[in-house]
Amino acid sequence: MAKKNNLSTKIILMVEAILLVSSILFCTVSIIRARNGIKEAIQQRMLDIANCASGSVNGDILGSLTAEDVGSEEYNKQYNTLAVFRDNVELEYVYSIKEYESGKFIFTMDTDPDTPASFGDPVKYTEALAKAGKGTAAVDEVPYSDAWGEFYSAYSPVFDYRGKVAGIIAVDFSAQWFDNQLTEQMKSTVKSYLIILCFSLLLAAALSFTIVRPFVRMQGELMEEKMRAESANLAKSDFLANMSHEIRTPINAVLGMNEMILRESRRTQEIKEGNEQAVRDSLKNIVVYAGDVENAGHNLLALVNDILDFSKIEAGRLDLVEAPYQLSSLLSDLSNMVQLKAQDKKLGFVIDVDKTLPDELNGDEVRVRQVLTNLLINAVKYTEFGSVGLTVKGERHGNDTLVLVVDVKDTGIGIKKEDLEKLFTKFERLEMDRNSTVEGTGLGLAITKRLLDMMGGSISVESRYGDGSVFTVTIPQKIIKDVPMGDFQARFEENVLKARAYKESFHAPNAHILIVDDTRINLTVVSNLLKNTRVQIDTAISGSEAVSKAQKIEYDIILMDQRMPEMDGTEALHHIREKENGKSSNVPVICLTADAVVGAKEKYLQEGFNDYLSKPVDGYALEKMLMKYLPEDKLEKVQDSDAAAEEKDETAGDDRTAVFEALRDAGINPEIGLQYVQNDAEFYRSVLGDFAAGLEEKKGLIQKSYAEEDWHNYMIQVHSLKSSAKMIGATELSEQAAKQEQASKEGDTDTICSGCAPMIKKYKEVTDCIRSVINTENLSKDEEEVLEFWPEQ
Repeated sequence: MAKKNNLSTKIILMVEAILLVSSILFCTVSIIRARNGIKEAIQQRMLDIANCASGSVNGDILGSLTAEDVGSEEYNKQYNTLAVFRDNVELEYVYSIKEYESGKFIFTMDTDPDTPASFGDPVKYTEALAKAGKGTAAVDEVPYSDAWGEFYSAYSPVFDYRGKVAGIIAVDFSAQWFDNQLTEQMKSTVKSYLIILCFSLLLAAALSFTIVRPFVRMQGELMEEKMRAESANLAKSDFLANMSHEIRTPINAVLGMNEMILRESRRTQEIKEGNEQAVRDSLKNIVVYAGDVENAGHNLLALVNDILDFSKIEAGRLDLVEAPYQLSSLLSDLSNMVQLKAQDKKLGFVIDVDKTLPDELNGDEVRVRQVLTNLLINAVKYTEFGSVGLTVKGERHGNDTLVLVVDVKDTGIGIKKEDLEKLFTKFERLEMDRNSTVEGTGLGLAITKRLLDMMGGSISVESRYGDGSVFTVTIPQKIIKDVPMGDFQARFEENVLKARAYKESFHAPNAHILIVDDTRINLTVVSNLLKNTRVQIDTAISGSEAVSKAQKIEYDIILMDQRMPEMDGTEALHHIREKENGKSSNVPVICLTADAVVGAKEKYLQEGFNDYLSKPVDGYALEKMLMKYLPEDKLEKVQDSDAAAEEKDETAGDDRTAVFEALRDAGINPEIGLQYVQNDAEFYRSVLGDFAAGLEEKKGLIQKSYAEEDWHNYMIQVHSLKSSAKMIGATELSEQAAKQEQASKEGDTDTICSGCAPMIKKYKEVTDCIRSVINTENLSKDEEEVLEFWPEQ
């Protein structure tokens, strides 16, 4: 027993000794690593200040300074710029250096107000200084001593217009300051590891034979604690690194475009008198470049404003400035801005404003605008397909207070449930690996939340990852005059209809193409999209008909829908290629499909298609594709003068507003529909008519497939309905059809049975509304065939 106890004691002592040595080694290594990390962070801070100082001076002036220039206006201007950094509480001296011989450096400017070095005085050589002389910013790894004391210095090169090093800006930090910074930050780290060490030893003594288990657990806790500490530092470091990139991007644009303006201005001055066209062209270029400068300037200003606003909020120095303003004017500015950004990404922009809201309010208009702008711009940024919506309503509290309730809805990437709590955290940008190309500071929502808190409002969010988000804000405002703003929506729709006019990019009257699809509403659309190009168009309603026509007729291009009953697009392509004597066996075949997932294009190209267009297909993208594959001898590119005429909208504004209101009541959003037809109101009317005209046939096919439980063809028919409904803006019907399509794919008969009848009912309601406002009896038979050009999400 004694031997066993003795052995147990030895085991305990050995385990404790091993744990002690391991713990000491671990703590020592961890403290050393932490010290290195802290030292690097301090050095990086020094280097940031040096880089900022070097970026503020003119390299060409600095490089040309001589002893005779001391005290001159240019010299004093550079001196005053550096003197601003000299007053930084952390650093001791700021001065400029010049390399006059290899490895030999002299002072050219010293901002020390007491004992400044003279121009030409030698500078003590260090490895970091030599590195800066070759064009790379660097920091001293060890302190050095000179006549002014013992320092760590950071050096940043300044470049002239040729990109050569014109000088070096040096900032000195006292060695004592550096050591104090390192010591202060190390104290808490050392204390933490000493506590950990003691705790590990006590745990080993108490649990002895089970020492391994608590030791492993403790190691896990240590690593988690360390990761949390590092995460806090990394969040700020990543923020600074991101800001460096975000700020330099618009600055580079400003400098580059400014250089182009200077060149164009010089060229204009050299134009001989009488050449007015050349002057106009040159001025046109200058306007374009100036516009780019303005855009970059606004981007830069937005970034700086975010940082400054957040700094003011953090310091408690941001005050609300309340004054009377017009709500309609604010919403008009926002809508025009967001409409343009949405159009650039081919997104719909939907507005729903309560007509009874009072127009004249009192509040901080600038901050209300800032909150709504942040939310709307974010919605556009993170949405690639679909639409962005703005809904504005109000809740009255008493006679003089209105609580604005604003919903901003998008069909974008959505937010993961676990990320929702981080959404309003400063310095946080979610899923940076996915959103690295999206511009911004990561402060926008944090600022929005703080501003709403200051105004007595609130913000909430509902989101499904991959399906989009809805942000809801409430903003209390005082009512000045209880006069409703009226129909803001109608005024906005009128602006939408004044969007850019379509101009064809080519004519090809001798070209002959075949368009294949099983859905009626889509052949009219593609025919209209290509109408002005004068291309000869044949259509086929099925894969088998396409194979037959390709056998007999020589086409230049075939546009092939992928999803069709009986014979899909891929199968039809293979049959066309296999026909040895077919007149169109070798012509280019373009795949048109809503399958836009990663790898879809590669899959269809491997099947033998020549190219691929994903839905929704933009008219300009379609023309570009045809120009790529049509024979050059049949292609006539349209010059600007040929495409100058624009179609006039003959529909009266009041009648159009009434039609839009009726359509909206039936669940049809005209703004979304107009986006898909290049804002051509007559074209949109034609598409609506075709949709209504196809009700009986499409409904019959759906009901027939449903009755026979032929879920494959049922899926194809509701897929077609989903796409055509979305194209006219019937979002609710499109979503019902999408659910039925998904249920068909999964064989979910319960969902099919419960959802089919409501979908058919909604289908009839939509078509009845269309027929009540549009005469569908006079539609041309030539416009009844359509291709599925519209989106599947």
